Amino acid sequence: MTWPQHPQQPQHPRQGWQQQGWQQPPPGWQPYPQQPPKKSKAPLIIAIIAGVLLLGGVGTALTVYLNVNKDGGEPKRADQLPALCGNISEAALAKARTTNPNGLGSHESEMSGGKSTICSWHQTKGVDGSGYRGVDVYVQTASKMSVDEMLAQHKDAVGVPKQKPLDGLGDQAAAVLVQGNSAITDIWILVRKGDTTVQVDYTGWDAGIFSNKKPDVAEFEAAAKGLAEEMVAKL
Repeated sequence: MTWPQHPQQPQHPRQGWQQQGWQQPPPGWQPYPQQPPKKSKAPLIIAIIAGVLLLGGVGTALTVYLNVNKDGGEPKRADQLPALCGNISEAALAKARTTNPNGLGSHESEMSGGKSTICSWHQTKGVDGSGYRGVDVYVQTASKMSVDEMLAQHKDAVGVPKQKPLDGLGDQAAAVLVQGNSAITDIWILVRKGDTTVQVDYTGWDAGIFSNKKPDVAEFEAAAKGLAEEMVAKL
């Protein structure tokens, strides 16, 4: 048995573009939207490189800034110093930013007819600020040295020494300021009172923006002079 055949549907002519009122597509027409032209990646690459360089420069500058402005002090110690070192108060040490007793650099010894004492303090980390400060105070009894002779000992100081007399401190006193090309600054306060001599060696530098800088001379001198005044006052 065969399936009955259906009569074939009449074939209508395919309606073309013009039969629908459309014009023939222009040459090069495609049935899908064309892909947009590829954009150059050069500006993006340049922007990325510039960003990396900028961040690298900022990072370098930040590293330099932090290194320069870091605290130059040491953790607080409880070193015992010679009794004579107690002539200098905590307030004077705080003004000089040297509140950390340095037992290794301090000692007392007997001399012929007298005594020699060294008192040393450094900067305390987290207390005395950035940059650096350090001081050594030398006291010698039964000394026959004059301030002029003490000054002569510093004629070969590294840098350019400048000296001036100080009035109202002991029987005779002078200050020697030494500054070179670097930021390191030294000042010595030299005092004679009777047969005792006192020498304060104060050194340090301050933190700048991207490099260390020399401390303010007036403040530096005042701090060192304060230490000498307190030591001499109780002799």
